[in-house]
Amino acid sequence: MTAAQALLLDVGVVLFKSAWECADDFEDARGLARGTIPGRGPLNPDIPDPGWARYQADEITERDYWMAYAQAAVDNGVDISGFDGFMQAIFREPGVESIRPEALALMAECTAAGRALGILSNELMSFQGRDWVEAQDWYADFAVVIDASELGVRKPDPRPYEAALEALQLPADQVVFIDDNPTYVEAGRATGMRSIWLDVLDPGAAFEAAAVELGLR
Repeated sequence: MTAAQALLLDVGVVLFKSAWECADDFEDARGLARGTIPGRGPLNPDIPDPGWARYQADEITERDYWMAYAQAAVDNGVDISGFDGFMQAIFREPGVESIRPEALALMAECTAAGRALGILSNELMSFQGRDWVEAQDWYADFAVVIDASELGVRKPDPRPYEAALEALQLPADQVVFIDDNPTYVEAGRATGMRSIWLDVLDPGAAFEAAAVELGLR
């Protein structure tokens, strides 16, 4: 199989670390007691996270889980003054390294090799705000940024994937797509993309698999 010509990334948990991974550093930076941000999903079962169990049982959506997660942190006393929501506060906190180094490394390899870069997210702009996103150093590296919330229809609906392919001007089998949600990975695969699931317990494996598909290994 020939090397793929583009890398398409989800943002939450893929380009950004998960809120679970950032929570300890955020609590430390703010001087908060451990567990003030309730739950670490699959990372630490010793910190109760009932919403995660409900999400795994398909009782709530991914968006519902994260909205409830954020609200629980605020209810526990996390100050979000100056931010439009908890997700902005945690990912912008000084001292919290929110971007995955593995993602940045593969992005740099892609750029050097002439591979295109794109984003396909459900919530990037709605959680972080377009002005802040466009001011980040990494934003200029992406030729294509598709935020499904701005399309009015979210993954796993095929239309956001189709919009990304149209913007990249590549056939689906020339695009490597990484997402942490298995349902969204399957939806990407259904369009013909080379879709890779990112396991938050071993995120580096997804980027290595993508590098192989991109002909970089």
